[in-house]
Amino acid sequence: MQELTSKYAELEEELTVVTNDLTKERAVTATLQRTVAELDLELQQAREEVEQSGNVTRLPAPRRRASRR
Repeated sequence: MQELTSKYAELEEELTVVTNDLTKERAVTATLQRTVAELDLELQQAREEVEQSGNVTRLPAPRRRASRR
């Protein structure tokens, strides 16, 4: 019986640690999602500004080299 009580206490402590880690990871994930959303909005605004200015010279995309065999 003592062994089961001891094992239960260990598992309960481990669960608390894992739960706390998960809570922290969720907070980090939420922060990253907000950051990505804000950066996406800023990028879209920058693209719109560039399109509206009309003073941008479009450069050709670099050619890809054919893979040598």
